[in-house]
Amino acid sequence: MKKNPIFLAAALLIGIAAPQRALADEVWSSEEYDVVYQDERNRTAIWTYGDGIGTIFIDGLAGVYTDRGSYSGYWVQESSSLRCDTFREDANGEPTYYWGQFEITFIDPDFPSRWEAMIGRCDLEPTITLTGTPITPLFEP
Repeated sequence: MKKNPIFLAAALLIGIAAPQRALADEVWSSEEYDVVYQDERNRTAIWTYGDGIGTIFIDGLAGVYTDRGSYSGYWVQESSSLRCDTFREDANGEPTYYWGQFEITFIDPDFPSRWEAMIGRCDLEPTITLTGTPITPLFEP
């Protein structure tokens, strides 16, 4: 099958002209699991970790790909070592009693960026530190 050079050139131009989004390109390794920037809902970025074990909702991060700073959110899982008295919604809108606070600060303002997060259980103050390092051939700390 002969390839049409005009079609290939048009496809390349469309790819170059399309706005570049970090979404789906962002994957980090952490002390526990790989973390993936999965989706966005309004102003909220949705990350997943551990091949679907849990989800992180980060308010105000959706659509922000440069000059990132600090953000707040929460994580949810199907189970954890502590069952909360109240529930939060998971990625499917279902209630879960296994959740906690998630406070994140990006170390590098632009993609790809390292980050440091403080994690808590339920309404308890975040005391667990978690760091994320980009998994990309472009990243050089």
